[in-house]
Amino acid sequence: MLGSKKMIYLVYGDQYPLLSKRVKRMVKSILGDEIDEFSYVRVNAKDTIVQDIIYECSLLPFMGKKVVRIDDPYFLTSIKEKVSIEKDQDYDAFKKFILGTSSEDIVDVIIVLETSSINKKSEIYKAIEKNGKIIFEEGLSLEALHQTGIQYFQRKGVNISSEALNLLLERVGEDVSLFIQEADKLCLYDKTINEDDVSKMVPIPLEQNAFNICEYLISNKLNDALRVFRDLLTLKEEPVRLLNLFASQFRTFAQVSYLYQVEKIAQDEVATKLKMHPYRVKMLCRSLVKIKYKEILNVLDELYLMDTRIKEMAIEPVTAIELFIINFNDIKTK
Repeated sequence: MLGSKKMIYLVYGDQYPLLSKRVKRMVKSILGDEIDEFSYVRVNAKDTIVQDIIYECSLLPFMGKKVVRIDDPYFLTSIKEKVSIEKDQDYDAFKKFILGTSSEDIVDVIIVLETSSINKKSEIYKAIEKNGKIIFEEGLSLEALHQTGIQYFQRKGVNISSEALNLLLERVGEDVSLFIQEADKLCLYDKTINEDDVSKMVPIPLEQNAFNICEYLISNKLNDALRVFRDLLTLKEEPVRLLNLFASQFRTFAQVSYLYQVEKIAQDEVATKLKMHPYRVKMLCRSLVKIKYKEILNVLDELYLMDTRIKEMAIEPVTAIELFIINFNDIKTK
């Protein structure tokens, strides 16, 4: 068992499959094989007020221990959501409940938050930090996901080439849920998967397309950048959203460039400082050979001006982005 007295656990992270696996292990460790509807209760915080959750925790099982799992604790995220029950919530009572555990309690609480965007200034978070345990479930590294991917296809009786698996991982990134979704689709498609199959069956995510456009710009392949942008427009992608993705990508380039090119910090240390995957930092550093830190700042200034002009309705978004792509070399060296 995880503990002899009541414990409040907060488990959070971006990858739901990994969170789910972790919570299942925790529940089994607490309850053993005696898991039923009385010993293991799940509630959703978006439709159950905290007062009712406290009441559920006060209902003792007939024998043994009990686990109450709380899903979607929106009040712990750093993103504000409109939830209909918010006006009825008594967070002070919930905070007192968290801080008021005693050695006689036999009900454990596991709060599961499917995001890494957590509000650490929240009074409830601080209460859990003080009187409970907080577990951050990190995503798999690219290397671990690659090995897991091989095993996943093997269990499905499907043979996938190394090139095909690499392309699949490139398109889904470190999103385990998306990997499973696309892998299952490929398994239904054929029992032998090659690179062409992945290229045909697995769509390129918008973020990857935005990154590709930035890569083309940095590599002076302006026609390719323009082609991908226009392809995205035919798919009804919002140009303003693309502009925001470009800005986000170049901000990341600026952060990495400053540490790697200006401060001369090693790639692994850059990854640690920015809390980024080492493989992604490696790819970004490879691109930075073709652009200087000052040039990236010039690009960011231009993107800011473009955003302002679009908001003031001084220029159409599509026209603004096309001019940005066409004039990229002049913009970065201005």
